[in-house]
Amino acid sequence: MQRRKKDKRMGAVEWLERRVDITPDVFQGVRIEICGQHRLLVQGCTKILKYSEQEMLLDLGKLRLRVCGERLWCTSFISGALGVGGHICSVSFEEEER
Repeated sequence: MQRRKKDKRMGAVEWLERRVDITPDVFQGVRIEICGQHRLLVQGCTKILKYSEQEMLLDLGKLRLRVCGERLWCTSFISGALGVGGHICSVSFEEEER
């Protein structure tokens, strides 16, 4: 029998943790999916902090997610799962202000 080589591919969360130097516990329970430029799905959102057609600021616990664009709107927000529609220009993470 041949042993399978251990898969050395890195998951998206691990890659992001290394790339932006964020500790793993920050992403506990958070999942973000970008579908082209017109749809964003977020799991683990606790609150919408800012809401306008140009900008949304979402509370993810230890992080905040800023979504900028045009004609943005919340397509759904149920049990921490949030959908954003519109023309998405940028998505960025911010550390929670203390």
